[in-house]
Amino acid sequence: MKYIHSYAFLLLVGIVLSSCQEREGTYFELLSPEKTGVQFVNEITENDTLNILESEFVYNGAGVAVGDLNGDGLEDLFFAGNQVDNHLYINKGELKFTDVSTAAGIQKPNSQLWSSGVNILDINLDGKQDIYVCNTLQKDSSLRHNLLYVNQGNDGNGNPTFTEMGKAYGIDDPSHSSHAQFFDYDNDGDLDLFVGVNLIEERYPNEFGPLVVDGSNPNRDKLFQNNWDETLGHPVFTDVSLQAGLLQDGYSHSTLIYDFNEDGWQDIYVANDYQSNDLIFINNQDGTFTNQAGKIFKHFSLSAMGSDVADINNDGAADIFVTEMQPYYNKRKKLFQGGSNYQNTILTERYGYNYQYPRNTLQLNRGTNPETGLPVFSDVGMFAHVQETDWSWATLFADFDNDGWKDLYVANGFPKDVTDRDFSDFRAFAGKLVAQEELLAAIPEVKSPNFLFRNTGKLNFEDVTGDWGLKVPSFSNGAAYVDLDQDGDLDLVTNNIDDPAFIFENKSNSPNHYLRIKLRGAAKNPDAFGASATITTGEQRQKLHLLSGRGYLSKTENTLHFGLGEQSSVDALVVTWPDGKETRMENVAADQVLTLDHADAREPSATPAATSPAVFKSVAGTHNLRYKDDSFDFIDFNFQRTIPHKFSQYGSSMAVGDVNGDGLNDVFFAGSGGRSQTLYLQGGDGRFIAQKMSLKTDPEQKEEDTATLLFDADGDGDLDLYIVRGSAQFKAGNPLYQDALYLNDGTGAFTLAEGALPEMYANGSCVKAADIDADGDLDLFVGSRVLPSSYPLPDRSYLLRNDTEGGNVTFTDVTEEYCAALVEPGLISDALWTDFNNDQQPDLILAGEWMPIRLFRNEGGKFTEVTEGSGLAAQTGWWNSLAAADLDQDGDMDYIAGNFGENIYYQCTSDEPIRVYGKDLDKNGTIDPLISCYWQDSLGDRYEYLYHPRADLVKQFVGIRKKYNTHGEYGEATVPEMFSDEELADALILNAKWMKTSVIENLGNGQFAMRELPVEAQLAPIYGILTKDVNNDGLSDILLVGNDHGMEVQQGRADAFGGLVLLNQGSFGFRPLSIAESHFAVMGEARGLVSLPTATGEELILASQHRDSLKVFAYNTAPNQSLVSLQPNEVKAVYHLKNGQTQVAEFYYGDSFMSQKGRYVAKTDQMQRIELLDGKGEVSRVIEAGTLQ
Repeated sequence: MKYIHSYAFLLLVGIVLSSCQEREGTYFELLSPEKTGVQFVNEITENDTLNILESEFVYNGAGVAVGDLNGDGLEDLFFAGNQVDNHLYINKGELKFTDVSTAAGIQKPNSQLWSSGVNILDINLDGKQDIYVCNTLQKDSSLRHNLLYVNQGNDGNGNPTFTEMGKAYGIDDPSHSSHAQFFDYDNDGDLDLFVGVNLIEERYPNEFGPLVVDGSNPNRDKLFQNNWDETLGHPVFTDVSLQAGLLQDGYSHSTLIYDFNEDGWQDIYVANDYQSNDLIFINNQDGTFTNQAGKIFKHFSLSAMGSDVADINNDGAADIFVTEMQPYYNKRKKLFQGGSNYQNTILTERYGYNYQYPRNTLQLNRGTNPETGLPVFSDVGMFAHVQETDWSWATLFADFDNDGWKDLYVANGFPKDVTDRDFSDFRAFAGKLVAQEELLAAIPEVKSPNFLFRNTGKLNFEDVTGDWGLKVPSFSNGAAYVDLDQDGDLDLVTNNIDDPAFIFENKSNSPNHYLRIKLRGAAKNPDAFGASATITTGEQRQKLHLLSGRGYLSKTENTLHFGLGEQSSVDALVVTWPDGKETRMENVAADQVLTLDHADAREPSATPAATSPAVFKSVAGTHNLRYKDDSFDFIDFNFQRTIPHKFSQYGSSMAVGDVNGDGLNDVFFAGSGGRSQTLYLQGGDGRFIAQKMSLKTDPEQKEEDTATLLFDADGDGDLDLYIVRGSAQFKAGNPLYQDALYLNDGTGAFTLAEGALPEMYANGSCVKAADIDADGDLDLFVGSRVLPSSYPLPDRSYLLRNDTEGGNVTFTDVTEEYCAALVEPGLISDALWTDFNNDQQPDLILAGEWMPIRLFRNEGGKFTEVTEGSGLAAQTGWWNSLAAADLDQDGDMDYIAGNFGENIYYQCTSDEPIRVYGKDLDKNGTIDPLISCYWQDSLGDRYEYLYHPRADLVKQFVGIRKKYNTHGEYGEATVPEMFSDEELADALILNAKWMKTSVIENLGNGQFAMRELPVEAQLAPIYGILTKDVNNDGLSDILLVGNDHGMEVQQGRADAFGGLVLLNQGSFGFRPLSIAESHFAVMGEARGLVSLPTATGEELILASQHRDSLKVFAYNTAPNQSLVSLQPNEVKAVYHLKNGQTQVAEFYYGDSFMSQKGRYVAKTDQMQRIELLDGKGEVSRVIEAGTLQ
């Protein structure tokens, strides 16, 4: 058998070496066992009782640990074995190793022990490295005791020898231990022990049920406290798991130890398999922990495997990557994916589970949430293109090319893929009819190359697996990085099932520099676990943290490795030791191994670094604005299974205006189905009083308010109320979709204006008002989105002319007459009346799904579409929202357009768009929507495939079952192969090529330029948009809110956004503020965004959230500004700034998505004079410097 493994491995090496010769720039070379002397193979032999059908964990693999075990300065390798024995290889230099396992005494005391995770550390403080091995799987607890090999020193040949002393130290734990971490949880200076436990009980692990949080489940992790015994001369560990609060059950695969909330105490992140929640135990500083996962993370990987922590974007905050099993090419995807099941979402919420999805997650640390005092993370894995690496295990962040950015390595593979849907179907059909041996033989394998992604420095990763020489198929589990040959770059080692371990030598000849730091810790923690190092080179900052284990079941080198790129020195180095002391150095030369000793450390400076106050503060309670949306969870997918997201989840709308005529701005909130509306009336002290309203005609209030608008419909000088009805919850044409107009009597009492509107049984989405025909009254555009249950067909929209006369309020549908293209302009989400060509007439801009931003020019009250030739026609997207500002101070309006973002599965380009095909394929009277996108095939070539799992498509269009009998056949079929041109001849086919939230520069003469906003604006769908000069520099800045929790379940919640402030830097450059800088934190499913002045002169910003509480913000430091209310006829302002610049602004009746902000102007100390203009462009008022009128 050994000969067979060696032969196959040499064949792989030959393939890799030949490819290296053909390609320049390859960084790694796979070294053969014959060259290195590392012959270890984690070989697993199945039998009738030990196989994947009897034990799901049989192929979970084992780890590898790195450490200098004989004290010669070279890193040695320890491999854990499952069925085979553990092995120790001593590094002899020049990448040559000697197997000393037998002489060292590290072989298993019983051959039936099933070893998994491994750590190396100096546990007894004698200056020699010891080895801790976790054992698992076996049902007999006597075969699961963990092992501690205490280093006795070198023998006569210079090789280390060991004595197993786990029981004497109190850590021979017989739980189903997968891995361990040594760290100082109680800040007493010594290393305590966390043991991850992974035990499959009788209950199916993906079955929902009450969470066990009382410590009664044996499938919970363990914490052991280190207590030094002077008599014995070594520590004895005590199980303190229950009193420390480690009470939750789970299936622990990996653990990260890090001070996530930066309070000086180490916290614990646990990656759990199956349905069990991932956990983050925040250290309470009193010997106990509290799981805060639901407050810190928005969702997790479902079957979480390996994990690592590092600062991927060099902002000083630790980010987290967790592996899962999502395949990366289409056939494997379709073999892996089951049908979408919204019931899982319901059960997740019912039982208190966290949201979890079957893909890798890259959790970006956004800083501290000012409301909770805890860190908050956002999954950006899809944006970074690292969400799918197949059946993955170890993952490691390290700078493999020394360019100053941490790259990402992922080990994967699985010998028996029991998740294969075709095998599952075969097993369900024939499982009881065939022998177990035949079933086992029918299970396919997943043997694929491990992945290496290069960090581009733009929150994005590039797959360089092939280019860097690692494209070798394997079943890899544990992995470690280490500079084995001491040449200043990192090599890779993996523990493989049924193949020799990989040793990849880093052969980079890059001119990039490096700095390596070895730490000699304090007496009770000589390995310095828990220490961190931060370096600064120019404007670049990097941070690394030393853990006792990382990735999966493994331990990497203890040296902290920094790539420096072109920098030949480090400006500043700060090592923060576990006890809080610091070592500081300046002007450190590159390309060296620097050894630092805790004995030379000093107490940190008592003076904290100066920080500027955050821009905003939360003031909801101060002003009594305590609104919370409680919309019912309607399941759109029950009617069309293959739609990409819900259309019933866009509440709640906000409209700001003076409702009762007291000169103060009030706030109206729309009412979802079964709910009444709410009006918040402002008092003279700037506080609000809530008033419930019932503005629905159905006895059960079934009408679903979508958009709302306060405007003077009848010309009597007060604000009337228009309510759009929609949400796609009823059949098309249902009278419950009828919009409603309520007239104000001047005191805030509203009466339904029956007959004022035409019959409008459409699924409305927005309403905006402007005087389109210059007759002195306000006309309306009412946009509609999807034709209910007929996605992607649009419902009709309306252009309503105000024909009110003599007290008879009438709005007439003039859509066909004024612009036929507006009857069905698309799946409209937002609209904006704006004068984009400076002719003093309100033009119309539309945003919607599967369409470009559409432009309609006002030509004397009628409209002509001018999108083609404008520069915007090619950027079809899933546009959500619009806002306007003169961003470049050139005298015309520029625009901000909220799109769906790029942190989604639907990745697209102009050459590879995503598409939707809409047709009644099975002729049953309903539209079958099919969404496609471009994905890889098994060879890496990209084709157009359907997005949907086969099970979903069969339920939507049963004919696909006959055409493709298996998931594999379905996964191989491209869209052109699946459907002929004849079959799609009369289908509605739409595409999206641009998903980036953008600013649109108005170039004049009907020309526009689309410019993407920074990365931070692309991480989730954007809805509410507000422009405001938040830093008083004369430039309009941008505030954004977003997220969409109504995505179809394969995609999962698009929830990575947390609110964003973009500071305008001029020339269409924007600087994103961190949450710490802005305190503008809106973490939920945000919708509307408005601003308004209070009676006390304060300016408030309100952000509504679907099924969550309203967020209210005010400036932390009151800006030097005066807020001046506008007259009803004032629609534009010209700001003459003190620096000589001129800036224009428009004021609307209906602003961004589901939003109507207050109509006022902010006069700042940057302004010399403000001219307020009416709809004809004539000056209505002039506000000079120093005046308030």
